[in-house]
Amino acid sequence: MENQKPAYLIASSFMPVGHASITPYFEAAHPLFEKAGAEVLVAGEAEQKMHLFEGEWAKDASLTIFKFPSMEALLAHWHSPEYQEIKHLRTDAIKPNFTLAVDGFGGFTDLTYR
Repeated sequence: MENQKPAYLIASSFMPVGHASITPYFEAAHPLFEKAGAEVLVAGEAEQKMHLFEGEWAKDASLTIFKFPSMEALLAHWHSPEYQEIKHLRTDAIKPNFTLAVDGFGGFTDLTYR
């Protein structure tokens, strides 16, 4: 069996101080992310400390990063009826800035230079 590359779900939402509670989302989503084999690497919060070195970042935006075992696992989770049913608990409480999925790095043996 070939080693799969991890995949990352990177999400930014607007979380101004005093935003609506997203606890119902966390409670409903946690078991679904766990079932998909996801690991939280960075958890966004209203007063998240960030240092922007280049580019632009939207005011009050936070960043969350999840690592999944593969892109297949990430996409299966994202498109699952169970996740789609509870996603509104997040988007109703805080406005998304962006959400994207990206392949991870397979290691130095996977490097090709073009």
